[in-house]
Amino acid sequence: MDCPRCSVELNEIAHEDSAVQRCAECGGIWVGDAADLNKVLLHANLPALSALGGYVNADEISGMCPACNVDLVVVEGGEKRALAYDTCESCGGIWVDGTEDEPAAELDWKGATSQIVAFFKAFAKKK
Repeated sequence: MDCPRCSVELNEIAHEDSAVQRCAECGGIWVGDAADLNKVLLHANLPALSALGGYVNADEISGMCPACNVDLVVVEGGEKRALAYDTCESCGGIWVDGTEDEPAAELDWKGATSQIVAFFKAFAKKK
């Protein structure tokens, strides 16, 4: 599976019965299963993805789904819609861009979920 931003192979980070894929180049994270994402969000006392809202930006093209090679859909949210994640309407996967200029080469499950939680905490803020 290749990164939708860098086209390099994603590295799997597994924990118990869940897994995410991460790009060592850009630090972005692919969550291929919305149920896994909802587990992470709920453990952080955040609402499930469907309750976070957001606005689909049909005009923006963000790349191809690493799982099924269809166009990803951009969902905007946060304060003044300043944040966005990408989702695949075919498989339901979610892509969250990395936040560091030079991401660590490797990341464990705790680091990956911390990155996801930080993004969705900011995404859930509305003003």
